Amino acid sequence: MGALTGLLMGVALVASLPDPAQEARARNLEREIRCVQCVAEPIAQSNAPIALDMRRILRDQIAAGASDNEVRAFFADRYGEGVLYRPRLNLQSWALWAFPFVLLAAIIGFLAQRAKARAAAPLTVEDAQAEAALAALETRQE
Repeated sequence: MGALTGLLMGVALVASLPDPAQEARARNLEREIRCVQCVAEPIAQSNAPIALDMRRILRDQIAAGASDNEVRAFFADRYGEGVLYRPRLNLQSWALWAFPFVLLAAIIGFLAQRAKARAAAPLTVEDAQAEAALAALETRQE
C-alpha cells in the first residue's frame, strides 16, 4: 500500500504540462531515461525521490523549449551515458561494440597463421616415426 501511495504522491507532485504534445514528449522521455537510484527502472516508473526530481527537471526543460536531444544530452552530461536506455553513439561506444569482433578476428588470424606454420614445417624424426607407427597400426587393423 505504501508503494501505491508513494507513486500517487510522486505523480501529484509533478505537474502536467499544459500542451498535450509537450506532455506526450515528456512521457516518452521519462521512459527513455533511467533512474540513477533504481537503475533497472525508467524515471516514469520509479518512486525514488531522485526520479521525482529528474521528472521535474525534464518537464521544466520541455516547458522551456528544449528539444528531446537537448534533454537527453543534459541528463547524459549530468549523470553519465548509463542514464540513457539508448546511449548516444560516440568513439567510446563504437570501441566498446567493436572490441569483441576485433579480438575474435585477431584470434582467428593467430590460429590460421599457427596452422599454416605447422603445415609448412618439415617433419621431425619423431613425427615421421609416429606417423609410421600409426600407419602400421592401421594396416594391422584392416
